[in-house]
Amino acid sequence: MTGTLVLVDALSTGAMLARAAAGTHRIVHVHSRPNLPATFAASLPSEVFAEDLVHPGAADEVLQRLRAHRPAAVIAASEFGVEVADEIAARLGLRGNDPAGSLARRDKYVMAEVLAAAGVPTARQHRAAGLGELLAWRRRHGLRRVVVKPVDSAGSEDVYTCDTDEEIAAAFRAAMNKTNLMLRANETVMIQEHLAGDEYVVNTVSRDGRHWFTDAWISNKVERAGNRLAYDHEDLLDSGDPRLAGILPYVAAVLDGLGIANGPAHTELILTADGPRLLETGARLSGLANPPALDRCTGANQVGLTLDCHLHDGARLRGLPARYERRARARCVNLIAHRAVPLPAVELEKMLRELPAFESVRFRIPEGRMTRPTVDLNSAPGVVFLVHPDQRAIDESYHALRELERELL
Repeated sequence: MTGTLVLVDALSTGAMLARAAAGTHRIVHVHSRPNLPATFAASLPSEVFAEDLVHPGAADEVLQRLRAHRPAAVIAASEFGVEVADEIAARLGLRGNDPAGSLARRDKYVMAEVLAAAGVPTARQHRAAGLGELLAWRRRHGLRRVVVKPVDSAGSEDVYTCDTDEEIAAAFRAAMNKTNLMLRANETVMIQEHLAGDEYVVNTVSRDGRHWFTDAWISNKVERAGNRLAYDHEDLLDSGDPRLAGILPYVAAVLDGLGIANGPAHTELILTADGPRLLETGARLSGLANPPALDRCTGANQVGLTLDCHLHDGARLRGLPARYERRARARCVNLIAHRAVPLPAVELEKMLRELPAFESVRFRIPEGRMTRPTVDLNSAPGVVFLVHPDQRAIDESYHALRELERELL
């Protein structure tokens, strides 16, 4: 072992960081919350942890314990861990992002306000604890379509597109005072102007304020029950796509405005007629990180480059161009459950492996657990990666996948 790596909340794709580094570094894990939702907790790779610490209520003791390990780096391994990782890295004098800006990297409302103050174009928005204030704001700005959502959550939880006061009221009631996926109460709800245009995802790794764009995708959504838009699929953009000429400088300005100088980030935006407008940025890995697939497609991946940033003096990053190069086509397909059934994960994976472009499948729930009709990212039972040099093979595999899905889900 060459040292200690501290990971805060190594959930979901954050588990990939732990497993990738476990062969060379002692992994000390820190929980930012005393309890985690069972779905997320199940993804913790506890078998690779040399030590597992709980930060709340014991911050000074945890810091003392970490100092004894003389860690090489501290990384927020998921959205849950951003604020605590910022704090610990700063107190240990390690590479990270200034904790003074942590709130703007977590609270979606504050995020946009900070960016607007820095001169980055953002959507009009408002937040309130009362429905009347939201409705009055919409009328004052003359907006027909708006989006109502919590200021702090994940996976498109309780995000509603609304055209009427009645729909806004229903969305407000669904979110207000609810304990969200981040285990925090929604004490306010935010309303934003609806942004017309295609949605894009841009993943990055930064070091000392310099940004590398590891992969960028165009998203496609489908409308589901109750004015919900569920993610259908994302296509990896060619690195020479002309749309990136406006998107990537905008993302760089967002990262700078939010103080994301070190580590990974996952940015979602809409390309409107007036240019890019932010949906949100997370100072962590993409939730759909897939190192083997991205290595095939671009020759590098966000997980490996994050570890290079923090553990290897950024040597590999410095050898890469700022913008990735697409070597193969890829489509990331979110499974859509049409009804409640026991998940036939084994059978479905066996059939998916017959598709010409199949690369891998990652299920969010185990074999036999009941699905629920998909209305957002959290209710999608899994994600399938398709990779192939030929777009026709991607399209053929995608359509066959959707047929299998209708039959089994």
